[in-house]
Amino acid sequence: MTKLDLTIKISRKVGYYLMQYWGDTKEVKQKSSFSDLVTQHDKIAQKIIIDSIKNHFPNDGILAEEGVFENAENLWVIDPIDGTINYIHGLPNFAISIAYFERKKPVFGVVYSPVLNEMFVGIKNQGSYLNGEKLRIKSKTKLEETVGSVGFSNNFTGLFISKIENKVRRIRILGSAAISACYVGAGKFDFFISKNANPWDIAAAFLIVKEAEGKILNLSGNEPNPLEKGSFIFANPGISNKILEFTMI
Repeated sequence: MTKLDLTIKISRKVGYYLMQYWGDTKEVKQKSSFSDLVTQHDKIAQKIIIDSIKNHFPNDGILAEEGVFENAENLWVIDPIDGTINYIHGLPNFAISIAYFERKKPVFGVVYSPVLNEMFVGIKNQGSYLNGEKLRIKSKTKLEETVGSVGFSNNFTGLFISKIENKVRRIRILGSAAISACYVGAGKFDFFISKNANPWDIAAAFLIVKEAEGKILNLSGNEPNPLEKGSFIFANPGISNKILEFTMI
């Protein structure tokens, strides 16, 4: 079994597990704040993923949201539930996000949304896919024809929306960075901005958008490193620089 095949299999297995408790989580704990939450299902899902990887590839390293930080040439970056608050409240926008890197370069990324059964896959130099259908972004140049998304960030999100809301068709906030970024790759969104993303939030979606010929910038206008925490703009290439201008708050 290839690493990609294993990842897709794990994602479906974890998705099935999570659906049994979707919106019916008994144990919820705070991490850094009352809006930064973790459930027992985050931890169980992460253990399922890591155990499967280690059983097949014991020498690979793991970087995962719930407290696993290893370093290796072959590195897996994992978010067992991207969109935990949505999951807790029975909202559909949450996903399993798994990326694989070799020598700090992305090889493939998988994002699985179990409620909608959307399996996004991006493979280096081989394209991006949604449920087996190849993705390719059609360039847009007119902001008034675009729909975009932004992640929540104090002292940024509200200001950004107030600047751009009359220039675009609509803004949506989904509560899952992985899904929001993948929707750029699928052409459902024309841009998504995360002011302060962790690697596990966007590592898988990074390659999915890139292989769909999307543009990825940070708020300084440079291509960001998906293995470093920071700002990310995922966008239709025809409007990426215009969106960047609206982030200058």
